[in-house]
Amino acid sequence: MASLDIGELLPFATKEKKTLKETLAEQERAKKELVKFIDRLEKNYGEIIFYMGVDLIEAKSYERFIFENGGFFEVMVGTPLALNAHFIRERQARKFCDALRKTLWEILGKGRISDMFVNSIEVNSEEDQSLTYNKWDKVKSIKGGGA
Repeated sequence: MASLDIGELLPFATKEKKTLKETLAEQERAKKELVKFIDRLEKNYGEIIFYMGVDLIEAKSYERFIFENGGFFEVMVGTPLALNAHFIRERQARKFCDALRKTLWEILGKGRISDMFVNSIEVNSEEDQSLTYNKWDKVKSIKGGGA
């Protein structure tokens, strides 16, 4: 399961700031919002979600989580924010997808743009193309007007 928040709807996406002080404050704000999101997701999913930490890869920040009964979830918190979850069993992936959708509805509410975003989230097989860094970078450059 992979999803890209092109509409920048999710409150835990970090936005670029001009100064170090602003950047640190933005990261702290986003982290608090992410914690609230994960707490709500954990309740809707019905499994304990453990925080694994943050990884920096190619100047991108990934918040990583692991599930009590297997699988993991990562959130690339820069804009556009990306959500990726990985499971061995399809049943578990579908359960998580349902919980994620429910959680997003609770956070975002109903609306045309949020409806499109939440309804686009679906379970994919390993044969489906995943959201790679290169694909994310292309979307970011298109949104930012870069080449």
